[in-house]
Amino acid sequence: MKRTMHSLGIMAAAAMVWATGPAWASGQGVTDTEIVIGNVLPMSGAAAITGRAAHLGTVVAAAEINAAGGINGRKIKVVTEDDGYVPARSFQSLKKMLADGMFALIGTSGNAGLAAMLPVLEEEKVPTIVTLSPSLAAVNPVRPNIFMLGASYEDMLFAQLKYIKENRSPKGKLGLLRQDDDFGNQVELAFKRAEAELKVETIPPIRFKRGQSDFSAEVLKLRSSGIGWLISGGPVVETPAMMKELMKYQLNIPVTSVPTGMLAPVVKLAAATGMNYFSADYVSTLDSEGTAHFRKLATQYLSAAEQADMSRYSVTAYVSSLLMFNAIKTCGKNVTRDCVSEKLASNKNVDTTGITPPLSFGKDHIAAKAIRVIEVMSTENKLVERTPFAEY
Repeated sequence: MKRTMHSLGIMAAAAMVWATGPAWASGQGVTDTEIVIGNVLPMSGAAAITGRAAHLGTVVAAAEINAAGGINGRKIKVVTEDDGYVPARSFQSLKKMLADGMFALIGTSGNAGLAAMLPVLEEEKVPTIVTLSPSLAAVNPVRPNIFMLGASYEDMLFAQLKYIKENRSPKGKLGLLRQDDDFGNQVELAFKRAEAELKVETIPPIRFKRGQSDFSAEVLKLRSSGIGWLISGGPVVETPAMMKELMKYQLNIPVTSVPTGMLAPVVKLAAATGMNYFSADYVSTLDSEGTAHFRKLATQYLSAAEQADMSRYSVTAYVSSLLMFNAIKTCGKNVTRDCVSEKLASNKNVDTTGITPPLSFGKDHIAAKAIRVIEVMSTENKLVERTPFAEY
């Protein structure tokens, strides 16, 4: 397992192996001079594009606060462990980081990795904000120390479907191609909700195995069933692969996606099909006015190569860091895990520098539930915000 850390001075430094620090003061991961914030993220493997971007978001947040003197005299140290998107490695990474000294966790890998870590996080009372991939399992049941940033996949997809129905008048039935796993289960909730609330005609959902790249048979079946719009229930590159098959049959129909659909490599693949499509997010897009402050910080603290690796996952990690740092600050000098968890639950209307409306964790321990529908103009390499933030 590879451990990564950024030096958080005036300029960002390259990642390097981090060794155990001095003796802990008021709690594990806290000394008189520093507080260790951890990430368990896929820094390698198929999901590395998301993990690297999220790591950079926490680096920028820590650099910003350290440049201002830290939190009540303590500097923030960011430590990131690579789990390769493998649940067993997520668990091992967390245990190792706790043994070496980690106070709180922001990067939580994918849903399966989070599930592997949850029992330890709960037992050790580690203040945690689930950031990379929203998972209702993190907050159902509600745990005193576990929080989540972001609306569910169900809400994000339903927001797109509502917008499409009201503004694009799709002709034909709603179809769903979904991955055969927990991610797909969450996507299907939006499909069922559209059936019930939007009163739309639907085609029975079609499942596919993780890693599938050819959707010719599935799209042919949808075509023969009278499809007029489609929910893409694939986590990353499956969306442009589905669109490629749609265009074979001249089915330039509305297609929805989860936020990974806005990543630059995915948009580039989609551009080859000539189709635009939809996505949604609970943070402002990376090139929008809402992220101007964050982008300015990135130019100060990240190299040009690191800035090129940024995405909306950098923005979500930055926002989660702001929420965590705000809670730590309000605990004063006596920083304990119990205090920070209590402050995460009780602090209200935390400023995110324009990235989102001011945020608070509700009784359900979820923040940033307001969603904005975005149209991905793939051939123009542009994201267009189609709605203001609203809860669904």
